[in-house]
Amino acid sequence: MLASYHLFGVGAVSAADPSVRHYRIPSQSLNNALLRFATESNLELVFSADGVRGIDSPNLDGDFTPEQALGKLLQGSGFSYRFNDADTVTLELQPQTTDQALPSRPVTLEALTVIGETGSKMPAATDPTTETLVETGVPRYAVATIASATRTDTPTRQIPQSVQTVKRSLIDDQQSVTVSESLINVSGVVPRNTLYTPALEGTIIRGFASEQLLDGFTQYYNPGDRESTANIDQVEVLKGSNALLYSGGSGSPVGGVVNISSKLPQAKVFAEAGVKVGSYDFYQPFIDLNQPLNDNVLFRINAEYTAAGNRIDAIDSQRFNANPALTFTDNDRTRFTVQGKISRWQQPEYQGAPATGTIAGDFRSDSDRFIGPANAPDSRSKTDAVWGTLEHRLNAIWTLTLKARYAESAFNQRVQTLFGDDNFSADRPYSLFGSTTWALVNAELSQHQQERSVQGYAVAKFDLGPSKHSLVLGADGSRLDDAGFIDADMARTGLADLSAPVFNLPYHKPGPGIDNQFIGNLTYGGYAQLQSDFYRRFHLLGGLRLGTVEIGFENRQLHIRATTDSQKLLPKVGGVVDLTDHISWFAGYSEGVRGQPFVNFVSTPLPELSRHLETGCKFQVADQLSGQVAVYRIDRSQVAVTDSGDIERRSVAAGQQRSRGIEADLAWQPFQALSVLANYAHTDARFADGKAGVAAGNRLPQVPENSGRVWSHYRFQAGILNGWSAGFGVYLRDGAFLSNNNGFKTSGYHSFDAAIAYETGHFKLAATVKNLTGERYFLPYDYFDGRVAPAANTSLFATLSVKY
Repeated sequence: MLASYHLFGVGAVSAADPSVRHYRIPSQSLNNALLRFATESNLELVFSADGVRGIDSPNLDGDFTPEQALGKLLQGSGFSYRFNDADTVTLELQPQTTDQALPSRPVTLEALTVIGETGSKMPAATDPTTETLVETGVPRYAVATIASATRTDTPTRQIPQSVQTVKRSLIDDQQSVTVSESLINVSGVVPRNTLYTPALEGTIIRGFASEQLLDGFTQYYNPGDRESTANIDQVEVLKGSNALLYSGGSGSPVGGVVNISSKLPQAKVFAEAGVKVGSYDFYQPFIDLNQPLNDNVLFRINAEYTAAGNRIDAIDSQRFNANPALTFTDNDRTRFTVQGKISRWQQPEYQGAPATGTIAGDFRSDSDRFIGPANAPDSRSKTDAVWGTLEHRLNAIWTLTLKARYAESAFNQRVQTLFGDDNFSADRPYSLFGSTTWALVNAELSQHQQERSVQGYAVAKFDLGPSKHSLVLGADGSRLDDAGFIDADMARTGLADLSAPVFNLPYHKPGPGIDNQFIGNLTYGGYAQLQSDFYRRFHLLGGLRLGTVEIGFENRQLHIRATTDSQKLLPKVGGVVDLTDHISWFAGYSEGVRGQPFVNFVSTPLPELSRHLETGCKFQVADQLSGQVAVYRIDRSQVAVTDSGDIERRSVAAGQQRSRGIEADLAWQPFQALSVLANYAHTDARFADGKAGVAAGNRLPQVPENSGRVWSHYRFQAGILNGWSAGFGVYLRDGAFLSNNNGFKTSGYHSFDAAIAYETGHFKLAATVKNLTGERYFLPYDYFDGRVAPAANTSLFATLSVKY
């Protein structure tokens, strides 16, 4: 019976510790609620899993001391608690007055020591510099609940939608260098290429474009240092349209959203400073400082600077970000957090290499050679933002959240781009000058934006007989004003023979650099969502949004004006049935709408529409194995395509595309020292008709048909290797087409990675190797289509940090 008892250890917190923490533990099984409480309170909690089986916990939402929080969780359970010492709390059955009363003396427990991890939302024990590990009732790489998918802290098994989370523990174990690298841990996600200038979000989910959010706010073009992991608490991937809650920007993205959840101020003093160094002169100092100013005001700031070279000559990048946050709390009902972000990026513009000469053709170019003059100017991208979140608990039922953000961003891309038989797609040479020669054109794109966003929602949690309900009523709105220009000098061009390249054409400013394109994006709407649990087995979700998308586009150079003004009801419905205590079946349906800027329509501009249907099963077995398997279908309609009958080659909203597939994600922890993650995706994304100028049935570009990831990590817990850990993984992916015409396709590949680390109370040393076996392969590169980028060679990174 040893395994039926739990001892959860996260560090020494005194029973007399007066610190108050914010708890948000939804009603669930008492066992899972206690596991989560142990994580958040940094206490060792000893109890019998069999003894609490079948008991539900009340909802816990507010600021309490650990003693107050535990008392509330145990109300009506028949259990009380006592502190064995400063570090350990034991649960005891209270004496009963009936004839069959249980013994008043607690049973002596043979404790099973369980080691997991501390979530970064809470300080790490009395000594915050020690990364102590805590089991949370699910495998180390899984989460029990998630709030971003529903606005309520809902168990993942009860959400009728595919949602996956990349936890901070996984990022640290793998020593991920970029956000994109971390996303290969989620099925069906094709990360953006980190060589691309931060001027467009390139992540693909389930075959279609996605958007990146920061704490629930749309990032639009996602400029600045978007690859930094310094301020990430966790990464949440919500698949499908998500239009009910996330319709900012130009509207709801078709494939899904990637929400970056930021680190927030905590109630204890701690700090970490370190540096990561690596191949190609990679250098990255970082700092994370948390300093409570008093009991009611908490401050935190983290910052990171990165300088790095690349296997491609002349590609030297610099990026920087700083993230201050200040929290005001009354430690009871109200919390107000102000956050800021300063983010910069610069690098010579990388345009990729043509398909001909790399993956096709009769010659091979040097893919490590930068295309363009060696003194090419840097492209730049930046963003500055400030946002606030006010959370107020009105009473035992209602909670109110208000959020607002203001941001300014800009990017400037300067390139000497290739020009071939397919124009700027450049997948084939300019045959007028031979089979290995392209024209070179100096070009510049510049845009700058101002954004204002507001969100507000109220959550009510209540019971009606055998059912439990969560009602969300909300509204949001965002305004983006964007101005910029595109200049290209077609009069002064050069030539480049990529079989023996010489770049004699110097870069010069290609035009006047005067703003001539303007966009005004306005999205707003209101929504209602009801989640209902019946008899702890049936979990239903229904929601409806009335959303409006208004987009004004003006190109003064071409004398084009277009206005999109669309209002639509967008439903989201789904349900989960717990087939057993460990396996649930789910199904969900949702719709989305998204504007189409930068398009010259023949008639009134229309937004694109999407419909998303999925079903599958979710499982959680013995706190060791959790995950899901899902099948889905996405239909995208009213896509802008060129009207072949229009003399001006304008567009109509008539194209159709669809994606369908199967995905599997799992996290396994057979015993406490070993953690395993695996995923697989089969994605069939195609054009459903021939209106886009390609054959119906052509595959959508950039999307591999099959991909998968396996990662395992072992943490030594005793003996001379105590403090050491090691991990090993592999990522496999099919090739993908480069453009809509499916003329060129990359080959499939695999890439191994490994990591090792040693950590003590105040010191951490870690190293990782990417592309361990030195595989050479090309990735599709979405730059005017028809281009590829070489993958990085074997790369070594080492990290040294000091904590207190």
